[in-house]
Amino acid sequence: MEQTTQYAYQMKADHRPSEAKPLDISPLVGDWINTKTESNYLVRVVLTEQDGRLMFRGYGANEPDPIDWGEVEAVPYAAETSIVARGFHAFYKHDGIERHLVANEKQEILVIQSYTRYLDGSGRTSHLGREFYHR
Repeated sequence: MEQTTQYAYQMKADHRPSEAKPLDISPLVGDWINTKTESNYLVRVVLTEQDGRLMFRGYGANEPDPIDWGEVEAVPYAAETSIVARGFHAFYKHDGIERHLVANEKQEILVIQSYTRYLDGSGRTSHLGREFYHR
């Protein structure tokens, strides 16, 4: 029987352009505001480009002022066989709280799914959110 190659789990989507061509992250860069004014999640996100890297800064819902989570590097992703970034993944870990943020952009709307897990012993239930942002 023939041995399985290291590529045995590839699918059509894995046939990608070379990384020698940098992703165009410009469709993601900007100041994004939550379309839901009474959000309990992120009220605003700022995506910037720094030396070819995509940087994410989130502002969590809080009254009277949003909480600045600080800046982290986000991993951009292209759609289909394009070299244009249409989504990203970012990760935060604050005081025993882990947050994974997964996003995609289409037609000037940024959709962010957040997955929150509590490792602080509080017993709070892990949760997810999905919200829409515009510039």
